[in-house]
Amino acid sequence: MKSLHKLALISTTLFLTACNAVQYQPLATIDRVDTSKGYRLQKTMQDKFNDSTIIAIMFSGGGTRAAAFGYGVLEELNRHPINLDGKSTNLIDNVDMVYGVSGGSVLAIYYSLYGKETIPTFEKRFLKQNFQKLMINQTLSFANMPRLFSPQFGRGDLLQEQFENTLFGNKTFGDLATQRKGPFAVISATDMSIGRRLDFTQEQFDTMCLDLAKLPLARAVASSSAVPLVFSPLTLNNNGGNCNYQLAKELQATLDADQGNLQDESRQQYIRQLQQYSNSKERPYIHLLDGGLTDNLGIKSLLETQEVSPENAIRERLKSSNIKRIIIISVNAQNQISTEIDKTADVPSFSDQATAVIDVPIDQTSQTSLNRFRAVVDARNEELGKIKGNKAGIYFISLNLRDLPDSQAEFRQRMLNLPTTFYLPSNDINDLKKAAKILLNQSKEYQRLLKEAK
Repeated sequence: MKSLHKLALISTTLFLTACNAVQYQPLATIDRVDTSKGYRLQKTMQDKFNDSTIIAIMFSGGGTRAAAFGYGVLEELNRHPINLDGKSTNLIDNVDMVYGVSGGSVLAIYYSLYGKETIPTFEKRFLKQNFQKLMINQTLSFANMPRLFSPQFGRGDLLQEQFENTLFGNKTFGDLATQRKGPFAVISATDMSIGRRLDFTQEQFDTMCLDLAKLPLARAVASSSAVPLVFSPLTLNNNGGNCNYQLAKELQATLDADQGNLQDESRQQYIRQLQQYSNSKERPYIHLLDGGLTDNLGIKSLLETQEVSPENAIRERLKSSNIKRIIIISVNAQNQISTEIDKTADVPSFSDQATAVIDVPIDQTSQTSLNRFRAVVDARNEELGKIKGNKAGIYFISLNLRDLPDSQAEFRQRMLNLPTTFYLPSNDINDLKKAAKILLNQSKEYQRLLKEAK
């Protein structure tokens, strides 16, 4: 009996020791903002204005469904030859920027790291693996139990570890800045406290006086994929207010001179949100959840740039650039699970309620963003037509599972009812790739691009 008590005491002591040992490891801080260094979107965009063609792809959220659908799009871009500046090439080798949230962030970062090698390695290493089973095994592992009882470690941290084991190893944004073979990647998470999108770029991390170069890619992808209740939020320390961060001079000058209009209201709101990070005494930590909660299409970063940038600066940039065409491909894997709740008086299940609270608002916000973005594209095409004469302008290729043709209604319904999980059977993966091919073939904008870029 004494032996059992002794064993219990030892076990409890080891358990409590393990709990106390798991503490959040803060990200390295900076004491001065240096806009010439770091993983910066603005520098990439400025360099690309010297090119004749700019290509951006946006991968939506949706777990493995989104990653597989996006992968199918990349496969098709790899198959179709085009002519850029007199050189025969393909689109997959020439994408400049890729945006991703949630499940789409997994593919976006991998594509950024490995470029064209994404095909076929991403399918082998992620899509055709049972990533969800690996996560469940991690969560239920007796060895991980003590860590999961720590107040500073959760299922989101286990998700980071699984992404490290499966795809990204110990690669950081510093590695992405210097070693990537593909496009510049922007992935996003949601700041849990203020409901704001947070992009993993050094421009955003300047506001928190943090060195993004030291952040593991797997932690950023896990933050972007941390579905509420399924995964715990992931933590970032905040050092805002300690590195002399200043608004971009161009934006500050516009704020001073152009006040009182609707666009100024957008800028003011943008600045107020940035200022939320400047007082690290009040907010020493930031907790991050699924990026799809605030931007499930990965499109709001482009919209925000348009809305807060000075109009005259955009116009002058277009006039002085060498840009002939801008190609934007939106890959939207939003599903539409069939429900019978309106056919009965029964109280809807927990699953149905979760869908109403999370998926329905996301869907409505996504549609609003798409409509706004189409309006921006139409306006910019009109301006480019005036500036560039008869040049190609902007191609906006919007690919949505809901737009699969009526002639394949049964197939469309099955694709729309695929769950948002981190595992799908191989036949579902293959069907999502098939859906990507069908949608690109029926896209008038994509076919126009292929015709004009022969």
